[in-house]
Amino acid sequence: MHVTYLGHAAILVRGGNTSLLMDPWLEDPAYCNSWFHYPPLQHRTEDVIPVDYIWCSHDHPDHFDPKTLAKFPRDQKILVPQFASGRLESKLRGEGFTNLIPLPFGVDTELDPELRITCRRTDLVWEDSALIVQSCGVTLFNMNDCKLGDELLAELGERYQPDLAFLPFSGAIHFPTCYGYPEERLIELCRGRRQKHLDWFVHRAALLQAKHAIPFAGNFALLHPEELWMNEPEKNNFNTPDEAIAALAERRPDIVGLQMNPGDEWTRTAGHVRPYPVPDFANKMREVRALAASVEVRALAAREAEPPARPTLREDVAEFFADVCRRHPELGPRIAARVVIEADGPHGGRWCFAFGAAGLAVSDFQDGDEWNLWMQIPPSMLQLAVDGAITWDELALSFRVRFRENPEFFNRDFWVMLYNPDSVFLGPYLADPSPRF
Repeated sequence: MHVTYLGHAAILVRGGNTSLLMDPWLEDPAYCNSWFHYPPLQHRTEDVIPVDYIWCSHDHPDHFDPKTLAKFPRDQKILVPQFASGRLESKLRGEGFTNLIPLPFGVDTELDPELRITCRRTDLVWEDSALIVQSCGVTLFNMNDCKLGDELLAELGERYQPDLAFLPFSGAIHFPTCYGYPEERLIELCRGRRQKHLDWFVHRAALLQAKHAIPFAGNFALLHPEELWMNEPEKNNFNTPDEAIAALAERRPDIVGLQMNPGDEWTRTAGHVRPYPVPDFANKMREVRALAASVEVRALAAREAEPPARPTLREDVAEFFADVCRRHPELGPRIAARVVIEADGPHGGRWCFAFGAAGLAVSDFQDGDEWNLWMQIPPSMLQLAVDGAITWDELALSFRVRFRENPEFFNRDFWVMLYNPDSVFLGPYLADPSPRF
């Protein structure tokens, strides 16, 4: 097996006479023109074409990037995890791909006499998947950011004992960075969350009985001037690979930590090969600022080119929430909150969406009115979310939304509705949420 780490969650594997490209995001930026690769890529999309197969773990844009996929032929063979909603397959067909190969969960699939894969689904209600790749006596486990429970990880560890385990080590979520906390509280919250991610990295490597553990799918930077401060080490959930490997060395010295950076390669005979200089993670913010300066014109132009919201934005947002509540009347009383959306820009406004026993009530928000959750969203992005052009989690993960809570409270039912508006998810969750979260 020949492994090339391309960057973030993208890996190119060659086994036998077959190549497999996993989670290709190779074109900047992603997530509503916010995410850029850090460390910078050494390979572009054109450098890896052609490949025999592509696998996308799920439909988040750092794993399923339309700009990257657009450069592949429309008859490219793409392995599609068989999620219940069919959303990933629908998106691929919407991009014009015609050679989609169903990939069932838990079933060994032979791509080549010397390359076999097995796909596993997340334990949670949303759609994500992990991949086991076996070739020539080597096993690679690609967890990307798929949440797998301890019981399943231990089972996979007993069965595979992977030579290489690519594991999450860092957070990419908007909480608490985008929540307007006082600086001292923000730093305290981020410190705790970063430590949890390091703990999980070590814990998962141990459960999998991995021979080598690679910090994976957590390196990116926010390079637009409005979000640049969010890269400051104390004000986000972002760990560095160095920190993950140090935690592993301290607590599980029997597992080798590998810091693989864009362009690095691994084979059983040569081991880990680094063709390019190692990033200076100890001075990450300095490197990020230099990278931001180099792409500033492009970052600003990308946002200028975003389509504006329509004059009907208020009505469109109200209809989005009303439609979900009509299909799931249980949601109103379970959410039981007054949600304010502030869209500051053309065709925007401040609107209150009150969820309660009577369902949904919509009104223009006035100063002094009660509220529980406040979301400040660019109108152009809000329009795309209610139109279904982007998902609400894509919008939140862009770090372009600002949040406030009154009181401080995680309203799980509201977030499940936003992230999973499809009946195929909400129905089972509303019937019995306890085992799924």
